[in-house]
Amino acid sequence: PVDRNGNAPSMRLNFNIYNRFAQHIHDKPSSDNTSCSGGGGSIAVLSYDKRGAGKSQPILKDKNYFYKLGMMDLVADAVEAVKFVASHPRIDKNRIVLLGHSEGAIILPLICREITNDETSLQPIAGCIFYSGFGENLIDVMAFQRTTLANEVQTMSGPTGWILRRLLTKEYLDKKYNEFMKQVNDDGEPDYVSLMCGLVKQPAKWVREHASYSAEEALSKHVTCHCLAITGQKDFQVRNEYCTRETAKGLVPNAASVEVHRPPNLTHLLRSMEGEAKMMNMKKDYKEMGKLPLDEVVMEITYAWCDRVLFEKQ
Repeated sequence: PVDRNGNAPSMRLNFNIYNRFAQHIHDKPSSDNTSCSGGGGSIAVLSYDKRGAGKSQPILKDKNYFYKLGMMDLVADAVEAVKFVASHPRIDKNRIVLLGHSEGAIILPLICREITNDETSLQPIAGCIFYSGFGENLIDVMAFQRTTLANEVQTMSGPTGWILRRLLTKEYLDKKYNEFMKQVNDDGEPDYVSLMCGLVKQPAKWVREHASYSAEEALSKHVTCHCLAITGQKDFQVRNEYCTRETAKGLVPNAASVEVHRPPNLTHLLRSMEGEAKMMNMKKDYKEMGKLPLDEVVMEITYAWCDRVLFEKQ
């Protein structure tokens, strides 16, 4: 699992997305040299380890704890995080923004719904920032990734390409997915399933809850705040087509405002890269990108949006 900094220690992958974002957004001076937020204000950032990741571990050790969790557990944790922030004496509870990246962006509408339905008088969310995960759900994303991988393999040259074109076909990838979903949807409703002779575990409850979730419906019903959505054109993990103005307006018809961007060189790690982004090179490329600063364009867009939405600076 990925921790609150965006790192996966068990895989020795350090991306440092969220801690760098927090530092950037806190330190950035505004045009009047006060802060990113301007007008003498400042922005605090709360990030946390989701259950089973980083420091968020059960008192009684359970090596399968993370795999037993569902999507709605993650939503509930986000709501508790908002309650904590809203209770802080130095936080303006009328100006709280949710930021989600990847799966975090996908579940933002559900977090908005739960906050609206909460009985502790939480104020409506002021804004939502969707990084690399706007307009689709996990099942759509998985289908997109299978298609992307199969298409990429078809263009590979040399002996490796010849072999992979015969192994990693779209039909094979779909077959493995269907076998996996059969395990996930077993009558016993397992919390998790084991694959590859028990070497790999996947959270089944989490997948089932994602499969029953319609991002399009949730966006249209539950998102009424200001929205910023950014997905790069070199992000092969999610579609960037949803980040066009007309599409976005249709997805969040009740939003106070919606701003969308598709930076041409931006990847899923919120870093830009030259050359072609390939799924087969993901681990190598991502390791290198993790050493880079966050994309300047993304940060400048976010700074300007925060100034406008939180501090009414035009």
